[in-house]
Amino acid sequence: MGDVVSFKCPCCVAPLEFNGDQGQMTCEYCGSTFTMEQVKEAQQADSLEGDASEMTWSSGEPEMIKGEDGKVAGYLCPSCSGEIIANEKTAATECPFCGNQAIIPQSFDGMYKPDGMIPFAIDKSHAEEKLREFYKGKKLLPSSFTDNNHIKAISGMYIPFWLASAKASGTVAFDAVKKKTENSPKGTVEISDHYMVTRKGTLDFERIPADASSEMDDALMDSLEPYDLSKIVPYDAAYFSGYMADRYDVKAEDIKERVNKRIRSTFESEMRGTVKGYDTVTKKNDSVTVKDGKTEYAFLPVWMLSTKYNDEVYTFAMNGQTGKISGSLPIDNGKYWKQVAVTTAIVFAIMFALFYFGVIGAGGFAAKSLAISLVIGAVIGFIRGGMLKSAMSNVHIKTEAGRYAVEGSLHLTGKTDVFMYSKRELKSNNS
Repeated sequence: MGDVVSFKCPCCVAPLEFNGDQGQMTCEYCGSTFTMEQVKEAQQADSLEGDASEMTWSSGEPEMIKGEDGKVAGYLCPSCSGEIIANEKTAATECPFCGNQAIIPQSFDGMYKPDGMIPFAIDKSHAEEKLREFYKGKKLLPSSFTDNNHIKAISGMYIPFWLASAKASGTVAFDAVKKKTENSPKGTVEISDHYMVTRKGTLDFERIPADASSEMDDALMDSLEPYDLSKIVPYDAAYFSGYMADRYDVKAEDIKERVNKRIRSTFESEMRGTVKGYDTVTKKNDSVTVKDGKTEYAFLPVWMLSTKYNDEVYTFAMNGQTGKISGSLPIDNGKYWKQVAVTTAIVFAIMFALFYFGVIGAGGFAAKSLAISLVIGAVIGFIRGGMLKSAMSNVHIKTEAGRYAVEGSLHLTGKTDVFMYSKRELKSNNS
């Protein structure tokens, strides 16, 4: 016996039944009626696979670099077990991952040779200057945190990255609404016409970065973007002189989920951009396939700083090509509450003056205007406090890949805009 097929109302999700007299599907719950074309369109949108979509990658293993004894020289941190590749010209005296002072020479199995690398374009003195600029204007930063000893521990490192390229294809379904108003004896009525909109297409992506080191925080590395990947040069050991390198330990297949999420988000956004002429557009479902995935292995330049403050480790990173900094600064709670209190007091004084002199309300002293002024002041005070807290960190995992979409590669292969139903809502009453 086959499965029973049921159809849901696009308006209220109740079961639909076929009405032979009308030749349409009807909803006994909300009274809506739909043609077979409308029901079919809604069923196709509901059947899109969403997160179950196929997303495949293929990648090769990079070539191994070996010294005369098959190993490379470096350092091992006994505190966090971080492995750092370095040469005799590198003064490695502090672990860039955890700030530990005791790191010991070590021989590792050969490291992987990158397909290319971006040399450092910013020297240490410029990096220190950029870091000081990063501290400026942070009103909640503890005063003692900006001592010079925090800046002296900066280290230049080449971080291993995978650069992923792929083609995305699929279908995205949207609930789109056109709104209009009309006058009736009862008042103004808003009419919302709902459409089932689908867009099908393809979009190419090139060189989406994803760090290949388990020691590195993914959000910290993502926040360093963008790099100018057109500046990648062939691997040359001479570029390592005076710098360290983080050891690769994340396989290409392990970064595909991160990359696929970014591709999927951008594909959906680009499909959304082709939906025109509606007042609101909401994604309903999607089916996205990522194929022809390939990866390149590269070293990208990063200045690293890890420092301890109040027994907590704070790690900062700087793009060694552009000077962009990512990191989270400590927050002085005393300064936070002071900013909230000062802002609350200023807004309270302004609001109460407006009430008192009749700019707002009847004027004069009133307990109600006093309470309203205090509430508004407190709300704005906490909003400003939240904004100041947000400014203390610019570390965010990347969720889109728009800058890596190949220009001109977006191709629509199918589009439908099918009217589904209308809703009427009384917005103002004449009575």
